[in-house]
Amino acid sequence: MGRRLPLLFLIFAIAGCHFVGGTIGVGNRSGVGVAFSAYGDFLYSGNGEAYSNNKKGLNQFLTRDFPAARKTFEATLAKYPTNPDATYYLGLTLIQLEERDAGYDMLQRYSDPFNAPTVQNVKWWASYCKKKPDLTPDKIHKVMNKARSEGFQRNLEYEWDRRRW
Repeated sequence: MGRRLPLLFLIFAIAGCHFVGGTIGVGNRSGVGVAFSAYGDFLYSGNGEAYSNNKKGLNQFLTRDFPAARKTFEATLAKYPTNPDATYYLGLTLIQLEERDAGYDMLQRYSDPFNAPTVQNVKWWASYCKKKPDLTPDKIHKVMNKARSEGFQRNLEYEWDRRRW
């Protein structure tokens, strides 16, 4: 572990850090982001308007200002209809607002052409959660974050393996 810690700091320094609600995300300008927490919230990195809006919306979501988060994510999707972060967090926001069917429908629209494992995980777990009406919105949030993070990690491992060979 002693050798891994300096490597993490080197990665942060090279790629840039994004702190969102206590979660550390590392990424580069190509639209790649990574969560370094126990299935925490993260955004794909970027310097554009969509990223700025999503960061604002995620902060609203994390402070439980769900009506404001909804407006922010809807505004992002009005300009960028396939934005994965806005789609994902609008789905979770709608679930928090007790509009579960609309939230699950939004999660089923989740797409990311560069990360099929994450798309598969998000859609599968959204379908699973929909069948469990006893799950609280906060539990759904945790389950979905785990699914999204694990899908992202699988894709990252695949990319590393592909580059190695």
